[in-house]
Amino acid sequence: MLAEIVTVGDELCRGEIVDTNSSWLAENLWDLDITVAWMTSCRDIAADIARALRDAAGRSDVVLVSGGLGPTEDDLTVDVVAQLAGVAPQVHAPSLARMTERFARAGYRLTDNNRRQVRAPAGARVYDNPVGLAPGFEVAIDGTPVICLPGVPRELHAIFDADVRPRLVELREARGESVERIARRIYRVFGMGESHIDAALAGVTAGVAGASIHYQVKYPETLVKVVVRDRDAAAAGERLAALDREVRARLGDKIYGTDGDTLAGVLGRRLRAAGATLATAESCTGGLVGALVTDVPGASDYYVGGVVAYANAIKVSALGVSEETLAEYGAVSRECVVEMAQGARTRFGADYAVAVSGIAGPGGGTPDKPVGLVWLAVAGPGGGAERSFHWPGARDQIRSLAAHAALAMVLRQVAR
Repeated sequence: MLAEIVTVGDELCRGEIVDTNSSWLAENLWDLDITVAWMTSCRDIAADIARALRDAAGRSDVVLVSGGLGPTEDDLTVDVVAQLAGVAPQVHAPSLARMTERFARAGYRLTDNNRRQVRAPAGARVYDNPVGLAPGFEVAIDGTPVICLPGVPRELHAIFDADVRPRLVELREARGESVERIARRIYRVFGMGESHIDAALAGVTAGVAGASIHYQVKYPETLVKVVVRDRDAAAAGERLAALDREVRARLGDKIYGTDGDTLAGVLGRRLRAAGATLATAESCTGGLVGALVTDVPGASDYYVGGVVAYANAIKVSALGVSEETLAEYGAVSRECVVEMAQGARTRFGADYAVAVSGIAGPGGGTPDKPVGLVWLAVAGPGGGAERSFHWPGARDQIRSLAAHAALAMVLRQVAR
């Protein structure tokens, strides 16, 4: 089942706002085994909207429209859709009643243009807006269902979740055995570039009916998306399971999780399962490792705390790094991060501690220690691990890579 998403608004075409509605809708349609084949944005011009909708209806099984349902004269979606459907726009009485009541409570005067916001084409299937004013609605254009939603993301999400999602399932199931079922899995890979992943997985889908593989760089990780399509959902699932075994065999521990996992979330689950705790000692990342860890709800179960030791004096006083180590090897060195990790583990009484120190740039590098050089160390009950990296890129990229690499190092130690 193919869908098209049409977003309406001059502000989108001028680049004044980012179109998050299309990506949100596409993700939710994908979860319903509906493939978005096209995305179109157009200006607040009636002829442009009409052309976009006619084209979409002519090549899609369902069209979802976002925007142009407001009260102002440039909100034209209702009028254009009504004209294409061969009916007149009319006020939706229940929506008008809710708006009237809301305005009265707030002491606002109801104006004629407010009524524009609660219209729908005559005979349309109307979807109530539980968090706003403008209702959504559905009509058929050239026999294709066209579902129109407000452009405000919060309102679009609410109407979709309440009424549009079940309606799309109804439309999909009405197609019977012709509906293509989609089995898919996202593998989250850190520490291996896209080209190397592609080389490792070369030919993995060969001979597997309906299977394809796709890549998305979501810095600083890579998402590997394996998709199997079949009219028989069970058959698609079986082929995906066979591919899963092969993908994991080829990529090994470079896969840290699947689907909605995050590196910090997977690490947190491992620490919680092991009954272990974690501390952090950071220099160039400035607290980013700790921030990633505590982005996960419930991180207090295993994260005890951390130190941002940017200055050498703090490395000495807060983490116990020796002045001799700093004098001989410098702050960006194996010796320093080992002492930082050991110091954090001791002072916080944690099972594991990770330390990071590097040169994020753009200045501060030397021939021996160039910009992008980062040292990491983990101290744990079974010993420790240390490693250096030299990453190209801007300051924020280096810091992000360093923070994620720190989590990956801890994960490998916990998983041993």
